[in-house]
Amino acid sequence: MKTKVYKKKDFFAGLIFIFFGIMAFWINQDYPRGTIIRMGPGYFPTILSTILIILGLFTFLRSFWLKEDLISSFAFRPLLLNIIAILGFAFLIRPLGIVLATLVMIIFSRLAGWDFSWREVLILYLFLVIFSYILFIYFLGLSLKVWPI
Repeated sequence: MKTKVYKKKDFFAGLIFIFFGIMAFWINQDYPRGTIIRMGPGYFPTILSTILIILGLFTFLRSFWLKEDLISSFAFRPLLLNIIAILGFAFLIRPLGIVLATLVMIIFSRLAGWDFSWREVLILYLFLVIFSYILFIYFLGLSLKVWPI
């Protein structure tokens, strides 16, 4: 009986994921894993490599039964604008502070989407600024600027 591969890209992508997952698992064997309460240096890489293997198996196996494309077209504009938003935040956090760097990130992320109102964006912005301040400056004590001054 001959099996038919419907999605060659998924077939090879699954094999690549499985290969890298197995290699990461194999390289990680020398590190102590520890327990879930006292994680060792090998615990997190073991979890990630296992997830990569499972994702690879799923992608590999679905190449045999999935006939149609799940994505009809690829939108480069949202991808590019979100990358600009993340990089802009990373480069602007030191000179501008959390408030303005987050504003730049939210504006570019908003431009990447189509179905968000400016009211929702404003609420998200305020939540992110307050949450970032509480988490990074108050609780973690990081020396990040809030404003550019």
